[in-house]
Amino acid sequence: MTQSRPGGSTGTRGRNSRSTGSRSTSSRNTASRSTAGRSSAGRPRQGVASRELQATRRKRRQREVMRNRILFGIGCLAVLALLVFLIIKLIGFVMNSGSIAENSTLTFDKSGKVVFEEVTDFDTDIYSKSELRTYTKDLIDSFNNTYGEKAITLDKIKISGDKAYIKTTYKDADAYSSFTSYQTFNGSYDDAAAAGYDFEELFCQVADGTKGEAQAVIAGDTFTGYQIAIVNENVNTIVPGQINYISETSTEIVDDSTVSIKQADGNEDATDTVYIIYTIDK
Repeated sequence: MTQSRPGGSTGTRGRNSRSTGSRSTSSRNTASRSTAGRSSAGRPRQGVASRELQATRRKRRQREVMRNRILFGIGCLAVLALLVFLIIKLIGFVMNSGSIAENSTLTFDKSGKVVFEEVTDFDTDIYSKSELRTYTKDLIDSFNNTYGEKAITLDKIKISGDKAYIKTTYKDADAYSSFTSYQTFNGSYDDAAAAGYDFEELFCQVADGTKGEAQAVIAGDTFTGYQIAIVNENVNTIVPGQINYISETSTEIVDDSTVSIKQADGNEDATDTVYIIYTIDK
């Protein structure tokens, strides 16, 4: 007689149950590992995209920084160039405004204006600088009122030791002649001939700043088409161009555009009418 094991069936079911439970647990573990695997497999793909996005943004920022640096550099260069230009202009202005002629000089401007820089003896025992300025200004104001317009401008008065420097600008040669009583002209040959100038002088041709031999000329044939400056005082005279001919008496060529007019015997009270024939600089 066979005896059944106490709880045998229950034991078998128990083993089956444990086996099923084990398989279930294993399945859950496998599923969990599978899910974890899928999750861990997805994260690297998101990390790569994030890094690529960050790299793109970083490159964009680098380009923007580089562009801003270039623009800043260009701006600095422009400001530097402007500063250099202004400094050069300022230096030129200071040098020009501070420079004075050593001798009395008459300058004919291309515009028709005449600038006279007078250098004369100055005695502080007779009058002061302020008195000289007041006297000169009153004299110019009186002339302008009589002339009917601002024909003369007082540019500068400077006292240095026993010398006085006075710079004045005249609207044209006529105003200068009227104020100083020195016969002065600046214009074309035709205008000079029409004004009564006869050119009955010996003339020297000027080349390379050198005065040639004196000779008689037929003015109408030789000087037509040229500009003419006519001066009747002992001063250095500057024309706005190149000197081609000069009257022979009391003249010495300083450079291509400058003539020194002075008496051979040094007599400052004597004067000669000097003709300067020149070509205007373009």
